[in-house]
Amino acid sequence: MRSSVLFTVCVAAGLAAPTAARAKPMLLISAEASDEVVLVDPATAKVVERVKVGARPRGLKLSPDGRQLFVAMAGAQKGPARAGAPTPPAPAGAGIAVVDVAGRKVVKQIATPPGPFAVDLLPDGKTAFVSNSETSELLVIDVGAGTITTKTHVGTAPQGVAVRPDGKVVYVAAHGADELSAIDTKTMTLLGRIDAGSRPQIVLFTPRAQTAVVIDEGLPSVTTVDVKKNAFKEQFTMPGLPKTTPPPALQSAVFSPDGKRLYVTTGAGRSVLIVDLAKKAVIGTIDAVGMFPRGIAISKDGKKLYTANGPSNDVAIINIATKKVESHVAVPGAPWGVVVVP
Repeated sequence: MRSSVLFTVCVAAGLAAPTAARAKPMLLISAEASDEVVLVDPATAKVVERVKVGARPRGLKLSPDGRQLFVAMAGAQKGPARAGAPTPPAPAGAGIAVVDVAGRKVVKQIATPPGPFAVDLLPDGKTAFVSNSETSELLVIDVGAGTITTKTHVGTAPQGVAVRPDGKVVYVAAHGADELSAIDTKTMTLLGRIDAGSRPQIVLFTPRAQTAVVIDEGLPSVTTVDVKKNAFKEQFTMPGLPKTTPPPALQSAVFSPDGKRLYVTTGAGRSVLIVDLAKKAVIGTIDAVGMFPRGIAISKDGKKLYTANGPSNDVAIINIATKKVESHVAVPGAPWGVVVVP
């Protein structure tokens, strides 16, 4: 009897070990210049894997179950035209790559027109929405079939795309039109065009999903949107940014787990702003995070931030309590976006 119990405990422990290993936090980074997704262990601050995905990977989105990573690939850049030479071919390799996170390999490639910028999913993970900055379209993709089902024209140069947590509306930030398009996900009808400030970059939702927050590169500023009415709420600028050449420009953002703080990357400002959304004010700055921090993510416990710093080819691991960079992880290939697999 005793040996039987011991055997059962050992088997249970053996089964639990792989689960614990899979649960270990991991950073997934899109490296635009090297056409890869790079896996970094934040605990050791080391690269553990590099996965080739396709040309110019940018926006990232985890599937609802965290098992797959969807990667928006802009496609290879078109070479410069020469006098008397034939027109260069269109960029190749654009689309969506689906990466098996545990297997660390691409399991599906979905071709699209050149220019994908960002991607988001319906809650069931079966439909993807892709902003295409070159064609000024929102692409709707059947993930299972791997095909584009709908193309909808939106404002000029769409960048950020975000599906409302209830899955009923998708929002697209038109960087060149200074507006946010609200689109019904079932009928693909336009529900409204919303003033989104100057050169809106990304869209994210407060933790209770009552408000959409748009990060504006142009002023720089933050615009908030009532997601029930699909209407503009308010806008406030970001004072006190560092004086740099070129000047700081807001790039991306992430909420603290409790929704009380918004952490915003500043691009050329080489910093992260700490924003109190209720007070509509910058309450702190984390300096010297890297050259042109763009993508940003936060640990599940809300204690660490991670920024993708393209020109310095690294990812910063930041202690929020001390407002200091703990380490820089070398990630050659111009890191662009970052997500955390908890």
